Amino acid sequence: KQVAHEIKNPLTPMRLTAQSFQRKFNPEDPNVKQKLDDFIHTLIQQIDTMSSVASAFSNFASMPAQQNETLNVVEVVGLALEIFNENFIEFKSHEKEIITVMDRAQLIRVITNLVKNAIQAIPEDNPDPKVEVQIDKQENEIVIAVKDNGTGISIEDKSRIFEPKFTTKTSGMGLGLGIIKNIVESYKGTIRFETEIGKGTTFYVSFPVYE
Repeated sequence: KQVAHEIKNPLTPMRLTAQSFQRKFNPEDPNVKQKLDDFIHTLIQQIDTMSSVASAFSNFASMPAQQNETLNVVEVVGLALEIFNENFIEFKSHEKEIITVMDRAQLIRVITNLVKNAIQAIPEDNPDPKVEVQIDKQENEIVIAVKDNGTGISIEDKSRIFEPKFTTKTSGMGLGLGIIKNIVESYKGTIRFETEIGKGTTFYVSFPVYE
């Protein structure tokens, strides 16, 4: 049902655009080249949307095979954070090195999704935005915490937060947290969160250390 709904969304503007073009098309129009370009551009945009929907659901249904390697989690998380331009992201680790065996790309995906969600949870009018990423090793577990001082998660949204397509954002397909949960659980890990309306949210990801 979800896939059908997401794919039907772009079909309506595609149909209306095609009908309008068919009705108004005049090969003698001096602007015919521009109008044809606009028509094709609109269709391509909608086709790309459908393609990304299909890819997202396909990725969710079948995670790529793990390419596990021995890596330093502290280093990989630090590198993952370098893609963000926001200067209010703070990275803390009590250890310089936490070695485990896992898929580098999937670890980066977990971090970037959590940090992206944290940034988007902070209203633009917040005078002092903060996102903290902290790593700890507790006995035989790696714990990664991503904390924001955003709007918090409402009671009605709490139970749905890890659903594949759930999102409170107006754009995007809301696959992020569902995919993260999939990745974390594939390593026998857990993901949970604490939240307070108007104060912010902290996501905690725990993985066993694999050697």
